[in-house]
Amino acid sequence: MSYKATLLVLISIFGCKEGLYAQEQKIADSLALIYQQHSLTDTAKLKILNDLSFNEVSDLKKGLGYAEEMIRLSQDSDKRKYLRMAYFLKGTKKRLLGNLDEALAAYFKSAQLAKEMSDTKAEGESYGAIADIYSVGNNHANAMNYYNIAISNLRLSKDSVSLASYISNAGDEYLKIKNYDSALLFFEEAKIIFDKVKPAYLSGKAYSLGNIGMVYASVGKNALAEINMNEAISILEKAQDYYPICVYLTSIADIYSTIGDQKAAFNYNIKSLHLAQRYGLKEQVSDASLKLSEWYEKEGNTKESLKYYKTGIAYRDSVNSISSAQKMFDLRTNYEVSQKQLEVNLLNKQRENQKKLNISLVIILGLTVVLTLILLKNNRNKQKAYKILGLQKQETDEQKTKAENALKELQVTQKQLIQSAKMASLGELTAGIAHEIQNPLNFVNNFSDLSVDLLDELTEAVANKLTETDKSDAKEIIVVLTDNLRKISDHGKRADSIVKGMLQHSRTNTGNKELTDLNALADEYLRLSYYGLRAKDKEFYSNFTTNFDASIGKIEVVPQDIGRVLLNLFNNAFYAVNKRKKQDGTSFEPTVSVKTKRYGSMVEISVKDNGLGIPQNILEKIFQPFFTTKPTGQGTGLGLSISYDIIKASGGDLKVETQDGEFAEFIVQLPASDTV
Repeated sequence: MSYKATLLVLISIFGCKEGLYAQEQKIADSLALIYQQHSLTDTAKLKILNDLSFNEVSDLKKGLGYAEEMIRLSQDSDKRKYLRMAYFLKGTKKRLLGNLDEALAAYFKSAQLAKEMSDTKAEGESYGAIADIYSVGNNHANAMNYYNIAISNLRLSKDSVSLASYISNAGDEYLKIKNYDSALLFFEEAKIIFDKVKPAYLSGKAYSLGNIGMVYASVGKNALAEINMNEAISILEKAQDYYPICVYLTSIADIYSTIGDQKAAFNYNIKSLHLAQRYGLKEQVSDASLKLSEWYEKEGNTKESLKYYKTGIAYRDSVNSISSAQKMFDLRTNYEVSQKQLEVNLLNKQRENQKKLNISLVIILGLTVVLTLILLKNNRNKQKAYKILGLQKQETDEQKTKAENALKELQVTQKQLIQSAKMASLGELTAGIAHEIQNPLNFVNNFSDLSVDLLDELTEAVANKLTETDKSDAKEIIVVLTDNLRKISDHGKRADSIVKGMLQHSRTNTGNKELTDLNALADEYLRLSYYGLRAKDKEFYSNFTTNFDASIGKIEVVPQDIGRVLLNLFNNAFYAVNKRKKQDGTSFEPTVSVKTKRYGSMVEISVKDNGLGIPQNILEKIFQPFFTTKPTGQGTGLGLSISYDIIKASGGDLKVETQDGEFAEFIVQLPASDTV
């Protein structure tokens, strides 16, 4: 496996710089003397404990003790920031000692504290560390889930080191399941980010080089693999960062074993084992021991092979025990239940506040009615007085302007209410039809698949017992029936996806509006779309550019809904340029451009591609449900329809400008917020 760069995250949090690693133990010893002073304040003690725990590298248990002392002191003095960092340090020390379930518990506590403090960066780092634990425990699904959450948070926080570290770790997950293209994509993105940050984080470059080298080793490019990993080891040896060195040494040993140089393979594995044993790195003791067991087995030395095998298994079991796995599962379940309970409590509080607000609105409405009646009566009296005196009331320009503005606001509100009513009615109708279709459709899909299986059984059990002539006729009929049933199944599944799209189209929006950084949201979903398509199609490539207007600030929207709209527009844009690339060949350079701009009271998001454009004869149909220009099975025709409804319900507009064969530009307009 590749090295998970949790240490880089610690550098980002606690500020340790390149070149200080060799002095870490001396720093720890000096800080320990300073800590003994009784005149220090609680804050000063916490800062020293923080540095002590981080810099203590020769004795992990002592470093753990500093973290636990930091936890005790933070709770006594209610220093939540230090308490969060203390739990993070405790998790890291526990993990290096091989106690995965205890490390996970500490990281979950760290994530909870970060969430309570609304610290996006800290929350992302904690979730990334949780993902690391699941990765070590070979739980790929949970690991990728938490890596995605961590990366999403860290993109918003703009913390380059932590972001690059967990992008690299996510790449490692793809490497573990042998998805080498995706792994290399993530590792290269991490290296690009590390290359841009200051030289203080040179280790980041080393981790990226080592991980890229491991991808090359996995696909048989041994020369490139060894060059990258040796360069990484050279950097890390100066930093005395031994955990990744152990990983890369065993990987180089594998390369030499593959090319037949067994002596070199043995030497690299022995060096890795000695380093791991010296610094108490259980995972790497296990890996190196099992590699040496295999080496001795090939040499015919069963005694030494068995010795190293027992060592490797003992260490591996101490890291991945059944009880540890169960505790990890329980911890995740308990944490997610607690998060759901917090959401329920928040929802109940919101409902209570809404109830109070409704009562207040009723009271205000009643007072308004009474006040209006009084004003009307007074107005009638004034009119009578004016008539008696022969005076006429003249409306001022200001009054006229106010009246016109009020009328415009009323008209806008009416349009929104009409649109919402239409969507609600359409949603109810669509949902009813979709549910009615779903049941018979399930029978079609299930019984067509079942019938194919029965025909296979018929071929094996009955058809083979017939005469050659009858067997030929029976086989021909069975082949035709099987082909027909598979076509029924394929079209049934396509109909099923359309029905699911209809249900999604009719879904009632329950998201809450919140102030959202539209630039960050657009950037996140643009990259999500691009790298998602790259993961599915390794030949896909496109340039993409962004031009974000910083003056738009934050606007009040439902971020999940707007993200859904942007993701659909980005996917369509990349699909269009990819289609033109296949048509025009290497002479065409596919490009997708995203731009934001504020125009008065509106914010505009533009998504432009240089694909094939949209023909004028179908331009009016593109927002209609189920209309699509994509081939059968590649689209349901609901994406733009749903996007249009979401933007309209948000008080905005969705427009398109295009030239057939040249470009297409979708423009989202949303009301701007006063908060800039």
